Amino acid sequence: MSELGSDWVSAVAAHLQAESEDSLSQAYELGRRALAQGVGLLDLLALYGAVQDELVLSAPAADQSRLAAAVGNFFRELMSPYEMSFRGYREANSQLKRVNEDLKAAYAELQQKQLQLVQAAKMASLGELVAGIAHEVNNPLAFIVSHLRTIGTSLAKVEAELAQPLPPSAREHWQRVHDRLRESERGAERIRELVLKLRTFSRLDEGTKKKVSIEECISSVVMILEHKFKDKIQLQVHYGYPDVVECFPSLLNQAVMNLVANAIDATGAGGTIWITTGADMSDYVITIADTGHGIPESVRHRVLEPFFTTKPVGQGTGLGLSITDSIVRAHGGNLTLAERPGGGTIATLRFPLIT
Repeated sequence: MSELGSDWVSAVAAHLQAESEDSLSQAYELGRRALAQGVGLLDLLALYGAVQDELVLSAPAADQSRLAAAVGNFFRELMSPYEMSFRGYREANSQLKRVNEDLKAAYAELQQKQLQLVQAAKMASLGELVAGIAHEVNNPLAFIVSHLRTIGTSLAKVEAELAQPLPPSAREHWQRVHDRLRESERGAERIRELVLKLRTFSRLDEGTKKKVSIEECISSVVMILEHKFKDKIQLQVHYGYPDVVECFPSLLNQAVMNLVANAIDATGAGGTIWITTGADMSDYVITIADTGHGIPESVRHRVLEPFFTTKPVGQGTGLGLSITDSIVRAHGGNLTLAERPGGGTIATLRFPLIT
């Protein structure tokens, strides 16, 4: 302020005498210099009050109105650089707000992509693991199946050459051998089927759309999760038309598995889960309904958010439904969760049907 002191006085005095464009230009120049030197608005208001006291109020009453108007014009021009600066700040703040909104949206998208990448990496690792297990299991399994058949054939030949009828004790042991042989064959077949379902579930082609059997997809998920609901929850599956659809097989398997696992966790012993598939106009729809405790209305709008979970601490990561939603959107579809009449939840997975 001290450096501009003499300039203020002379400029205001000159304006009061002339009230010309030159004096107003001088006021604008003083305002620009004051803004550059960091003179604040409070300082300008203090100067305005001092000018009013010294030059306006001290003048004859007849001149006060004219002088007050002239001082007002002077200070209006003086503060123009400040007004322009504030306008620039508002525009910059508005632009910054838009940039922040764009960054927020980009960050949310990045989180979703990160979840998908993590899931893709997990599925790729699972696929490699299952492929290795399948290779290691299939070789000895082939020997077991072959030897079991040889044993059955040999037993039949031996039985034909034995004296008939066999003593009761010998017949009992003979029957026990046959029973154990059939059980072993069923067990080997169960292992073969499980390995096949695991390979089906953990396909390594999640980056490419392919035509797959929905029944094959559902059955592989059911077999993997069977230990969680067997003898406790009734599962009913209804397959519709068409069975073969175009999708990302591994990702769709993961989405269905997440929904079925959630339904199992929500449904107590004696409950029921329904899985229904089929086309609806131009869309393909997979629904998983259960008789569980349902999703509270107050949090239903949040269950698709990453890391949000209604499960107790340590029992849920809050990523299952979020990842499922991302997978469905990657198929160009949507995931909806609704209350089931009579209690429970209906999860509907819908995506465009490409034939």
